[in-house]
Amino acid sequence: MSVTRYRDVADLPAPPRSDPADPTTYARIRDLWRFSSRCVTPLFAPGVYRYRSIEASQAARDTAEVERMRQMRAHRERASGKR
Repeated sequence: MSVTRYRDVADLPAPPRSDPADPTTYARIRDLWRFSSRCVTPLFAPGVYRYRSIEASQAARDTAEVERMRQMRAHRERASGKR
């Protein structure tokens, strides 16, 4: 198999488009959603959350994202045998 090199991303050919009317499109989307739900857990547990302001909501989201990053880093370090 030959390897084609490109100097810039703009030189890459466009990815193949799939037909939205194709019956396998929905199965592919479902499979992708299942895969992503196994890879990334939700930031928050299911339910309704109330915040006093948009800033408080954003602060809670930022905190949850930082905590997710810490968990991912710890998981990678355990998997690679560091610690």
